[in-house]
Amino acid sequence: MKIAVTSTGPGLDDNVEARFGRCPYFLIIDTDTMQFEAIENPNIALGGGAGIHSAQLMSEKGVTTVLTGNCGPNAFNVFGQAGIQVVVGVSGPVRNAVEQFRAEAFSSASGPNVDSHFGMTAAPAGPTPTEQPPTGPLGQDSGMGLGMGGGPGMGRGMGGGMGKGMGRGGGMGRGMGRGGGMGRGMGMGTPMGMPSTGSPASFPQGVGAQMNPAQELSALKQQAELLEQQKRQLNKRISELESGRKAVAVVDSDKCAGCGICADVCPAGAIEVNEQAVVNDEACTGCAVCVSECPNEAIILAQKKVGK
Repeated sequence: MKIAVTSTGPGLDDNVEARFGRCPYFLIIDTDTMQFEAIENPNIALGGGAGIHSAQLMSEKGVTTVLTGNCGPNAFNVFGQAGIQVVVGVSGPVRNAVEQFRAEAFSSASGPNVDSHFGMTAAPAGPTPTEQPPTGPLGQDSGMGLGMGGGPGMGRGMGGGMGKGMGRGGGMGRGMGRGGGMGRGMGMGTPMGMPSTGSPASFPQGVGAQMNPAQELSALKQQAELLEQQKRQLNKRISELESGRKAVAVVDSDKCAGCGICADVCPAGAIEVNEQAVVNDEACTGCAVCVSECPNEAIILAQKKVGK
């Protein structure tokens, strides 16, 4: 059986992370062999929708159960759509948690156990994968980033020790360098709804020489993870085009109050409000911003057949 565990680090002896959507790592574990894959969470720096995108990633990985400390309503809805069981309240070393799961000591949650945006305010249970020791000249005002995304875009910056930043308006972004200063990130935006296919940026001349081996290794791993994320998005888009189905926002008419917040935050302009919110399926990019911002939790993402 393949399960996922939120973790503070990349190993089985690291602790279970209390936050789902903003955990530093996901460990994808085969409970029969204890072989595992450690995935650095690509959604940890998102301004909103981290839980939704992380839940979609778990679905793409084909896991049947997720072990974590806490799970909010947005991620829980996605798990419900994907048929994935969720176990909350898990703590301690990942290895012990898996052994308890194998011994059937856990029961699946019947609903979310924390409110939306819990992960944005809760303190992390351990160091995040982007924390790096301070550096010298590199941390002052240099950095590179890859943009990806539909419209708003996301940028990863390698500033004073590999920072991350959000890019807006076509993908140009600023990355907060964690090492010693502000790092600038330049992202390449793509047409709305399409993932970026750009190649990873190479280091500017002289920058690589200023990195020690550990910093260069961390930077290369971040670029490799970004490429993996881009590959997943491309494969997802290919599947959508081949099947005629894609993830779109769906409004629960019993919960929608017609407040208009979803229409205001939608970067694709795919939502109109006429007493209640109405989603244009063809224009919707499945970015999940509306899901995370709806005060009544009236919107979920669902797979729908769109077009002809």
